[in-house]
Amino acid sequence: MFSRAQVEVDTTLLKERLAEIFLGEGMRILNVKVHGNPSSLGSFTARQSNFPMEAGIVLSTGRVSAITRQNESGKTTTSMKEGMGSDPDLSRMVSRQVFNCTVIEFDFVPMFDSLYFDYVFASEEYPEYVGSPYNDVFALLILGPNFRKPTNLARVGNPGSMVMINSVNHKKNSDLFIPNYKFDSTEFVPYTVEFDGFTKLLTASCKVTRGKIHHLKIAIGNVNDFSYDSGVFLRAGSFGSRGGHMPQQLPFDFDARNPEEGYENVLDSLAQLMTNNPSWKMAVLGHTDSLGTKEYNKKLSQERADAVAKALISRGVKPSQLFVRGYGASKPLRSNDEEEGRRKNRRVEILIRE
Repeated sequence: MFSRAQVEVDTTLLKERLAEIFLGEGMRILNVKVHGNPSSLGSFTARQSNFPMEAGIVLSTGRVSAITRQNESGKTTTSMKEGMGSDPDLSRMVSRQVFNCTVIEFDFVPMFDSLYFDYVFASEEYPEYVGSPYNDVFALLILGPNFRKPTNLARVGNPGSMVMINSVNHKKNSDLFIPNYKFDSTEFVPYTVEFDGFTKLLTASCKVTRGKIHHLKIAIGNVNDFSYDSGVFLRAGSFGSRGGHMPQQLPFDFDARNPEEGYENVLDSLAQLMTNNPSWKMAVLGHTDSLGTKEYNKKLSQERADAVAKALISRGVKPSQLFVRGYGASKPLRSNDEEEGRRKNRRVEILIRE
């Protein structure tokens, strides 16, 4: 089930693990559901590639294993009869028949009042079907206290247009488009994925209500036919919520579980701020450098975050005010190639939302 190339795909992960890959700071995800063929959804890495993001999850109207090679065809189609299901939200958006739909959806609770995440839309329909009714559709649909009806966050321009073949291409919003096709055999295909074209890294964002349950549905489907694959890539660790004060960094020595000496006054000040404002919330986020195994660093980062949270609670902060999570080495501030960068990455971040 693994595809080995410059872009690698894994379709064996459980839906909860896929959501965890997408999860970022200040956010909790619940009740994950997926729809569509299992071969059309998976995780990916592109660390040796020039693709716009290094890792994340990917949804396709065909088999995601087909994306892992240099572009060899202008009409790759890997859709499956068993994955021919439609989706009512996508059909309503385009007022046409939609096939081969792949969906991941979940509830989420933001710690702060903003939502943001990064994505790339890609398709084999570039450039032949620009301006035609054969425009594969995808959507990032949010429901919540501020969104009583499904609202699509995948929009560009002013006024906003849905992100699709006809709205981002070599003619329209071309500054957001990356071509990956050739018109004759002598031309060079620059990017290490099969899709004929894709957007640059785009960011979806909106205001949300902190502490309340919202719902996000990410869906993609073929429009009017079963041909020509399209996909949406979601950047690992980008699904997050931020707000309030600038983050405070607490540095850690190598393999240490407690902050470096001299930061007791910082903890005292943070605790006083929180106890004086009992309605405020704080994220305590642990990080490591890249030395050691992934499993060890995830455990170490959680122990660092727990240690800081314990210190704050001992100073009077209520546990209900805290969001505590360790991220291992997945969110570096600097390159881990040199010790100076690794030192910057060994930290606990403190984010406060009024």
